[in-house]
Amino acid sequence: MKFLKLLFAFVILASTKSFATAQAPDYLIIDNDTLKIQSNPLEKYFETNPFPHNLINSVSSGNWRGYVAYFKFLNGKLVVENIYKEDYKENSKGETGYFLTSIYKDVFGTRSNFECDFYSGLLICPSGKMLEYVHMGYSSLYENYDLLEIKNGVNIKSKKLTAKEFQKFKIDYFKYYKRTEEYKLKVKEFKDETTGEFGMNNNSAFLIGNPGIGRENKSLKKKEAEFNADKQIDSFLFVFLSDYMKTIEIPTN
Repeated sequence: MKFLKLLFAFVILASTKSFATAQAPDYLIIDNDTLKIQSNPLEKYFETNPFPHNLINSVSSGNWRGYVAYFKFLNGKLVVENIYKEDYKENSKGETGYFLTSIYKDVFGTRSNFECDFYSGLLICPSGKMLEYVHMGYSSLYENYDLLEIKNGVNIKSKKLTAKEFQKFKIDYFKYYKRTEEYKLKVKEFKDETTGEFGMNNNSAFLIGNPGIGRENKSLKKKEAEFNADKQIDSFLFVFLSDYMKTIEIPTN
């Protein structure tokens, strides 16, 4: 998750979306279909089992996490079929670009089909025509969505939504999310990161380039800046993240 906090800080400091690039997805193999996933199940695993970053030679702006994982269901359980790193190199045809190289054994050893029993959450799988491209995270809009609710690595519920239904689902879920302690902690993490990593206070990014701020009614200007900072964080979390959506049915409490 640290790369997300750093990315957010860069977005604020630069006042541009150039750093908020659309991200390469992980994939879910179901029968003969390979579906994109607008979530990254292995990030939870890597919180307690650090990803060996010495394996990554370069990171593209379109893949901040540095890897692409493929999942499938085996005997009803979510497992890792393979995991790749992106290497920028020249292939046998003389073409240069990012190419996938398997790093499964480096990450998981000799155990095949690594079980994801650590993961509980929602796999969001878009399909069909892309209706709207958004140059940020997993925010591009598709015709249809398959939602798969996972509990301890097992798929317990599934649902299909249209683009319009999914948009409403995401908005309503975010309203619920904003009432949770997890949301408050997430906002605090982002604010602490911009303060600790860049030596700036929580709202100083909004004072850059506007020398008039602070000359009159400093208290009011500070409150306005803090309000704008909170709105910016809200927008970032809503657009860039998807892991706050953990269940098919939105909790009511």
